[in-house]
Amino acid sequence: MPSVCFKPALETITLLVVTDLKETKGYIVQKLIMRKLNFLFVIIISVLLFLSSCKNDVVITPEQTVETTLNEFVSTLVSIPPTSADVSNRVKQYLQTKGYPTNYFYGSTVTLLDSLGVATYSPYWYRNVDTLMMVDLAADTSYHINTQTWLRQAIDSRNAIWTAPYFDAGGGNIWMKTRSVPVVVNGKIIAVATTDLPTTP
Repeated sequence: MPSVCFKPALETITLLVVTDLKETKGYIVQKLIMRKLNFLFVIIISVLLFLSSCKNDVVITPEQTVETTLNEFVSTLVSIPPTSADVSNRVKQYLQTKGYPTNYFYGSTVTLLDSLGVATYSPYWYRNVDTLMMVDLAADTSYHINTQTWLRQAIDSRNAIWTAPYFDAGGGNIWMKTRSVPVVVNGKIIAVATTDLPTTP
């Protein structure tokens, strides 16, 4: 049995050891908690990165790109209806500023219609190597614009349509399919806006 004079010293040493153990235990617990939090953080970041990569894997087709871009153009035509004085320049600007990637946007027109739904003016802008060329499809009597599927179906159905692939003789003179959207103002179709997507037979 320790002598009485050593008792205070032993008590002090015991207290220091217990305190040190408690601090050590607290440090270990703290460290374990930090490790778990770090692990959870890594898992959360990994999940977020995985979800982000899944979004990037969504494939947007050429057709969807054309549809979205042409719909935006048609919205501007509804807000400010096209006239024979400005429509050609507006189509050209659409191809120049919105028609990207260029291999999705071969050509475009906005065909103005009279009260009977007959084409009066159709400035068709199309790509020719590095430049844009224009021809008035309504003025070309050999083209028979009013019987063309891309125009007729959009007017008759009053809806946006895709044509089947066809060879556009007298127009773009390539295989293409056309997206046509009626321009409706106050319930009346005043024009049909199009974009031609190059394709194969």
